[in-house]
Amino acid sequence: MPPVRLPYVVVCILLGLAIGWLPALFHGPIPYKFNIRGMEGTITVWAWYTARMSIGVLIGISVLPRAWYLRGPLCGLLCLFPVGFVALSNPGCGVPCMFWNEVTGGVAGALIAGIAFLLTGRHHAHDKPAETPMADSAR
Repeated sequence: MPPVRLPYVVVCILLGLAIGWLPALFHGPIPYKFNIRGMEGTITVWAWYTARMSIGVLIGISVLPRAWYLRGPLCGLLCLFPVGFVALSNPGCGVPCMFWNEVTGGVAGALIAGIAFLLTGRHHAHDKPAETPMADSAR
């Protein structure tokens, strides 16, 4: 499979926009948990949506750690970490919500970075594309 001609950063951003929505199908946050606390839940949940969709941006613009399989999950965890504090502050969410958001952030990051590597043959934006991405996975 020949590498995709799009720049690595663009591939990561597009993947992040697509994959960032998947966790919302399995777990919240749901607006109700914030509405009962006097917050506008339909607006509050957008903090999680934008954080998840930002994972691809962070993967695309970062180069450390150099290997995609380390950088992807780390970027996913970092993107969801700040909104995790909002989950911790809500008695209806707490630690379980933060935990599952971090897990899905790490998984989304791994998927985005892994698919970007398969499509482009690059570990990061400054990497030269591999001839065959699978043969270069130890790099």
